[in-house]
Amino acid sequence: MLVGAHVPTSGGLKTAIDTGLAIGAEALQIFPSAPLQWKIRGWNDEDCTWFKTEWPKHFKEVVFHGIYLTNLAAESADNAAKTKQALIETLTLAPKIGVVGTVFHPGSYVDGGMGRHEQIERIINEVLAETPKESKLIFENAAGAKVKGKIGQKNEDLAWLIDAANDKSRVGVCLDTCHAFAAGYDIRSEDGYEKYVKDVEEKIGLEKVFCWHFNDSKFGLGEMMDRHENIGEGHIGKQTFGYILNDKRWDKTASYLEVPGYSDTGPDKPNVDKLKALRAS
Repeated sequence: MLVGAHVPTSGGLKTAIDTGLAIGAEALQIFPSAPLQWKIRGWNDEDCTWFKTEWPKHFKEVVFHGIYLTNLAAESADNAAKTKQALIETLTLAPKIGVVGTVFHPGSYVDGGMGRHEQIERIINEVLAETPKESKLIFENAAGAKVKGKIGQKNEDLAWLIDAANDKSRVGVCLDTCHAFAAGYDIRSEDGYEKYVKDVEEKIGLEKVFCWHFNDSKFGLGEMMDRHENIGEGHIGKQTFGYILNDKRWDKTASYLEVPGYSDTGPDKPNVDKLKALRAS
């Protein structure tokens, strides 16, 4: 299993490569643009060509993390249209730099259930129809919320999103350890982890797990709080990451750190090294 990390691109795509090399990452996750702006900025053609040629020399995979504003179940028509456009721009940019998938938060609904089914299905399929075939759409599981319902809190939600896609070869999921734990899946013991994976297998299918996000949790089991902690310093604990890293079912699968780091600047070498130490040689 690959040990990767979310890295910055401020200053350009070279920053992502330099940061990844400095912390010892084996795969990279980057934003396609400022995460709190609708417009997908991207990079000029020269920079895209350079990055697409350069990153495979050092890393096994690069994925996008979509902007935070997208919401498949947006109440306003304007936000639904902006969600669709942002995803189209992101998936269109992806192959220009060799990115094969875009992880994103599906959003939230306010009616107490998996509402707005037709809108969600329409956006997913219009995005897939209007973007390059090699670009994958990857739904991330959610920690949940006490006020609004987050789509993806349960594996059933993720299964529904996959089923909504006409072209299922282009959709998958990203499993975030902090989010799963916050949503009530107790993955702290080996038995608990196996129970979670079995549920994923039965409801989603292991072949649909494109990648993992590796984050410990600042809050307890089922508290529905999306607050990441450095590996081994939260309520999940270090051993769970060892279970995942050494599970042969995830061979060649990438994990991406999204932890605060020890200097509060994001994933760093100490966290990468912790994971590599847990991984059997």
